[in-house]
Amino acid sequence: MRFWGEKAALLLGCALLAGCADLPSFGTILSGPEDTAAQGQSEITVTRSAVSLTAPDGFCVDPVSTRNTASEAFVVFGNCAAITGNNKQAQPFVNAIVTATVSSVGLASDAAIAPQSDALVGFFRSNAGKRALSRSADPAAVRIGDGFAEDGAVFLLVADSSPIHFDGAMKSYWRSYFDAGGAVIAMSVIGFEKDPISGGEGLSLLRRFKERNARAPSVLSDDTLAGATDPRRPVPRPG
Repeated sequence: MRFWGEKAALLLGCALLAGCADLPSFGTILSGPEDTAAQGQSEITVTRSAVSLTAPDGFCVDPVSTRNTASEAFVVFGNCAAITGNNKQAQPFVNAIVTATVSSVGLASDAAIAPQSDALVGFFRSNAGKRALSRSADPAAVRIGDGFAEDGAVFLLVADSSPIHFDGAMKSYWRSYFDAGGAVIAMSVIGFEKDPISGGEGLSLLRRFKERNARAPSVLSDDTLAGATDPRRPVPRPG
């Protein structure tokens, strides 16, 4: 199986970052006396590639856990009511949080995931792929329950026996990798042991997020190409 230099490093970095984050428990359905005027944010734009991420109804960005730099970002989506403390906010139909790791590929007009989506499914079944997915970098801790390519994206059902990064998280979760303009997104749906989601529910939710956020790379304009070579203009640095 062949991987292409910088793209392989990008995908591995995306996998590692997505698998090693400490996460909040914003999946729990909120009830009780909480009632404020706070409003959640369902959309956020990140990285130099200006990738816009949008969540389905009931999910909002957690501003505390979210990180954003020019080359990469990590975004957590959770229950809008729980994040804002406002029980009048919409709440999701499943008890889960969704994470998105965005890795900017900088000045690029070709897709990183779609052309090799079938090969990537095989890669993540290998020891190297399992090591990248594992929270403890231990391939023996990871089992791939299902994996397939669909519409240029990779979908994986991952079970990781490594120590969890927040209390109550399910060890099994769905993850997808797909192209989003000039970036690659690794997105995961993580449920809770107390009120677990089924594999079908997790996959359905992940597909909804992917459909809202997957985009083919834009064709570079003449001005953009000129800016990459004209010494009078700043050259965009690759992510």
